[in-house]
Amino acid sequence: MVVDPEKLAKLQKSAPKKVGGSRVKAKKAIKTDGDDTKLFEALQKIKATKIDNIEEANFFREDGKVLHFPRVGVTGAAASNTFAFTGYPQEKDVTQLIPQILPQLGAENLEILRKLAEQIQAGKTPEELAASMPQGGDEEIPDLTDQKFDDVE
Repeated sequence: MVVDPEKLAKLQKSAPKKVGGSRVKAKKAIKTDGDDTKLFEALQKIKATKIDNIEEANFFREDGKVLHFPRVGVTGAAASNTFAFTGYPQEKDVTQLIPQILPQLGAENLEILRKLAEQIQAGKTPEELAASMPQGGDEEIPDLTDQKFDDVE
């Protein structure tokens, strides 16, 4: 077989420089939050367990917003009174969640909700609403006395 040197030179110029070999993909390191690791280590120390059958969670903030966890993981240790909620919260207004919340409220909370609705219709700002809400505060806590507990009659 005879090879034409001109054709061979053209092929060498147009061909890729590297022939053969294997292609190695670079591994991407997944960065996990160090806080999550520390949280789970602390929960393991207090012997926290995963709590099942919790579908969603709502946290009501003072400014009238709600942190709504549609899918939530709950880990808790009742002996330590410590619970951790994991998931991705959505910030929503109270008015958006009222249809889902109404069946879960008791009679005393329905009265507070009615007052809140009246104030919203009156056009109050969230700061004014938070200031007008009843605060479960200091009236239930008795004053400290100088009486010693060991000297009880």
